Amino acid sequence: MPPLMIIDSPLAGLGAQGLDHATGLRLIDTLIDIADDASPDGYACQVIAATNDPLPRPYPGVREIRIDTDNRFFDHAPRRDR
Repeated sequence: MPPLMIIDSPLAGLGAQGLDHATGLRLIDTLIDIADDASPDGYACQVIAATNDPLPRPYPGVREIRIDTDNRFFDHAPRRDR
């Protein structure tokens, strides 16, 4: 696995739309397992996935950054006052 994996819309056509909810959940679980599994050098992979719907349940070690449809940008970077 690469040290950083970025996936755009891994659940497109699955999950919340009901076409194959079980497959979508297995895919999310697999991505989380991949990110949590340390490589031989002792480091885990970081997985960033952009989805349209929130995760079906809380997952330990997973951080969700939710954005709304009016403003699809997020900025959680620390700000410095001038």
